[in-house]
Amino acid sequence: MRKFDYSFLINGLLPANLVNLTANISALKTMAGVRKDEYKQIFTELEAVAKIQSIKSSNAIEGIVTSDERIAAIVNQNSAPLNHNEAEIAGYRDALNEIHLGFKHIDFRERAYMDARSDANVNQLLLIPCVILAD
Repeated sequence: MRKFDYSFLINGLLPANLVNLTANISALKTMAGVRKDEYKQIFTELEAVAKIQSIKSSNAIEGIVTSDERIAAIVNQNSAPLNHNEAEIAGYRDALNEIHLGFKHIDFRERAYMDARSDANVNQLLLIPCVILAD
């Protein structure tokens, strides 16, 4: 069984440039939140375009394609799927919606991660990729 150990993320064991980079990312995230509130309409439109493009590209990788108009209609739930490919696209849409809209209710309980997540000395921006990249 794999042992997960995130103790290397605790106080002072990281290069200063990496700590500075994560602090900058955190500051930019805060600024983006402020900008998102100021320009809600623009962010909403950009999010809709990004969602359609993400679904189109991810499905194309799997060889699942349809016209741009059909993808937009399916993603925006203006049309029901007409064939198997479109049903796959709708399924991917539903999965993304579950992740984006319900992420606060999706809990992750991977062994040592829960302890590291609750440790104020562990940089959360570094913890996330460590969990993802653990093999």
